[in-house]
Amino acid sequence: MRIHPTVIVRIRCAISNCYLVIGERPLLVDTGAPGDLRRILRALSAHQIEPGRLSLILLTHGHSDHAGCTAELKRRSQAPVALHAADVPLAQAGRNGVLAPTSPLARLARPFVDEPFEPFVPDLAFHDGFDLAPYGVRGRVLATPGHTPGSASVVLASGEALIGDVLRGSLVVPNAARQHFFCGDPELNLNSIARLTREGLLRCHPGLFGSFPGSALPRFMTPIGEVMDLSEQPAPF
Repeated sequence: MRIHPTVIVRIRCAISNCYLVIGERPLLVDTGAPGDLRRILRALSAHQIEPGRLSLILLTHGHSDHAGCTAELKRRSQAPVALHAADVPLAQAGRNGVLAPTSPLARLARPFVDEPFEPFVPDLAFHDGFDLAPYGVRGRVLATPGHTPGSASVVLASGEALIGDVLRGSLVVPNAARQHFFCGDPELNLNSIARLTREGLLRCHPGLFGSFPGSALPRFMTPIGEVMDLSEQPAPF
């Protein structure tokens, strides 16, 4: 039996990252903010993938910068949409809910990133997670709550992970990890970071800015106020 290598394609959207994951079949992780549809379709086309070939649209959480084009992409692709059950209310309302800032900068930026999106109902409302093998990718989804109640991450057999907004990358320092600008439940997020750390990840691909090595995770396993690095203050969009 031939094993297809998994390819991760980062799609840089207006605010966040989406990822095209190509294994035996392609799937899309996150759908950007409202207005990012053309960027996503161009990325699919660049890899000779018609929307109808997508096996799954998987959302790391229900915020507008990660779920903003889901309704339209579902119509175009007919692919099932998966979202953790705890974030289904956000999807059904088309609203972000509470955005809890982790820094003064985030508090100032909140009005500019808090936008509504077209509501939708996911086809698969999962809980702890599930195997991606039926969708053509060697990996699994893990619940990693904290940023939102229903945040989730994709851990691939290659040792790479798509972690949504559990942490963010750095805008100015390559391979660096940072606390995200918003976090609904810092204690839950610490537990999620610990869970990802136990996976022994080689590399993490976040929903904001660039990727970083999995070895960067342990330094964030302390209370959020003790690990905030305020020396770097890039714009969160």
